[in-house]
Formats: sequence, structure tokens, C-alpha cells
Amino acid sequence: MTIDVLPTIAKLIGAKLPPNHVLDGKEIWPLVSGQPGAKSPHDALYFYWDRGLQAVRSGKWKLHFPHEYRAQTESTRAARGGTPGQYRQEKIGLSLFDLENDVGETKNVAADHPEVVQRLEHLADGARREMGDSLRPPTAP
Repeated sequence: MTIDVLPTIAKLIGAKLPPNHVLDGKEIWPLVSGQPGAKSPHDALYFYWDRGLQAVRSGKWKLHFPHEYRAQTESTRAARGGTPGQYRQEKIGLSLFDLENDVGETKNVAADHPEVVQRLEHLADGARREMGDSLRPPTAP
């Protein structure tokens, strides 16, 4: 993810990152350079829009938190000649997706996997405490 670009380049050029500024990115040079056995340093990836945490992904699971988003569908006017297409506002509720079996995020399986929802909500609360969330405050630790 692009969040990893700054810490990776800083490490490569020997630059120090601000000590009191929270970054959600991590240094990923071993992955970028194809080093054998390299693994992602992320336990989870957090999807923010502006200052609102909209989703968290860990492994094959992605949990969306309730939020609004812009969508363009086949029934709306498509972009042409540099003119943007038409969008409409959509809403998503708390939704869990199995990205191994549903890359298009079409089937909410939250009711079938409450333990996964709970684990991802716990990870999200850590991100909320560390980086904030304008959509929802963290629960008590």
C-alpha cells in the first residue's frame, strides 16, 4: 500500500522519521526487493477516508464499518472525454467479506463469523486509539 512508501524510502536513504508523529505505514523493502522469505510487517491494513476508519483487513478477511461512500454503477452516466461520470451516495453497514472467495465484496458473512468480526473490531479499536477515527470513537481498552 502507498502508506509504506514513506517509511521504506526513509529507511533506504537513512532519513529519520519524526519521533512523535504516528505513521500507519511500515518499511517493506524486503518485500519490494523480493528477498526470500519476506513477509508483510502488517497484521492488519486500515482503510481511512479523510479521518474516518471505514474498514480493516487482516488475512483473507475485510470488515467494513458503517459509512457512506460514492458509487458509480452501470445505471449511471459513465465518464467520457475527461468529464466525470455521475455518482450517487451509498451506505454500507457493518459487513464482513471473505476476500479469498469473494474478491468483489458482494456477500456479507458477518453473521456466520462473529469471532472474526470481534477480532477485527479489536484491531480497529487499536487503530482508533493510535490514529483516531472521526466516524466512531474507540471502545474502552
